[in-house]
Amino acid sequence: MDVLLIRHAPAEEREQFALTGQPDERRPLTVRGIERMQLAARGLMTLALPIERLIASPLVRAQQTAEILAPTLEIRQFDTEAMLASDVPTEHLIDWLRKQPRVDGIALIGHEPSLSQLMETLIGGRSNGNMPLKKGGAALLRFTDNIAAGQGQLIWFLSPGILRALAD
Repeated sequence: MDVLLIRHAPAEEREQFALTGQPDERRPLTVRGIERMQLAARGLMTLALPIERLIASPLVRAQQTAEILAPTLEIRQFDTEAMLASDVPTEHLIDWLRKQPRVDGIALIGHEPSLSQLMETLIGGRSNGNMPLKKGGAALLRFTDNIAAGQGQLIWFLSPGILRALAD
């Protein structure tokens, strides 16, 4: 099974958005973030990914990113999962991921530092903070057997700039 990890596209600045009085969960993507993610989505399209499910964090910026990516990945409807919101322990994310129905590929849209900690743990058995995902960046992990710490094979790890360059 392939697991595609995607960090949400660039969103409004946290401090500036806080001045609106709305909770951070409602912080949206910027216009530039939307445009950049649309290009990155076109870049992802060139990689011919076998993604059957798309699951996003409930936070607005992740939902908006999923709305951009779903058509590119040929996903008619994506799911929302609270486990992909920030500050969920990595062990809980791995347990949740292990319980998902087995498909050829699943894409998860979430936040930092949770996504990079998940990625590092799935690849190397533990997280050491050396592989942060940039906003709009993605990584593809492959599992031949069970999803567990240290069992993932890193297929690629791409910055948003590289994904956008693939769109050309």
